[in-house]
Amino acid sequence: MAKEKDSFLLYCDIIHTVEKLDDVQAGKLFKHILKYVNDQSPTPENPLVEIAFEPIRQSLKRDLIKYETIRERNSENAKKRWNATASDRIPKVPNNTKNADSDSVSDNDIYNIDYQALLDFVNNTFGRKFQVVTDKVKRAYKKLLKDGYKKEDILNAIRNCKDNDYHKQNNYQYCTPEFFSRAETIDKYADRTIVTESDGILAHLNKH
Repeated sequence: MAKEKDSFLLYCDIIHTVEKLDDVQAGKLFKHILKYVNDQSPTPENPLVEIAFEPIRQSLKRDLIKYETIRERNSENAKKRWNATASDRIPKVPNNTKNADSDSVSDNDIYNIDYQALLDFVNNTFGRKFQVVTDKVKRAYKKLLKDGYKKEDILNAIRNCKDNDYHKQNNYQYCTPEFFSRAETIDKYADRTIVTESDGILAHLNKH
């Protein structure tokens, strides 16, 4: 199974096969299925279990292909959103404007984040299903930006964690929106530049 996939489907019609097994064989079949979906490469203990497992194995393979196809499609859709042109997403401020209105618009550009876009990016990067960014976490992100961190620092930290062995081994359980709102996280993981100021992926983080 895919590393980020923590569930699988068993279809009702396998009952016709399982009913032909005795309880011991059925138990061995179930254990064999669990070992298989946890990538333990099990070897069937007897021919009956092997025969009963084969159609289940085929259905699991088909479902995994469907899962990977949907995940890839969602990732591509997220990339399209990220790659929207900056001119469409970021308000422009005339260079010669020095009044309070200019300061207000500039603050929106610098300190505000499209949190739905951030959630989409985190979810697609780590295979997670976060639904909301709390007000407390939003304040933490705003403080990050006011303290001098840039949006590309946040994006670099997210992408670098994707390749980090520790987070891979822990199935990215610590890679939450809150985790990336911490200054120490950005300091630790944003050191390898992936996203730059000219990258269109930044555009969608900005309020529009």
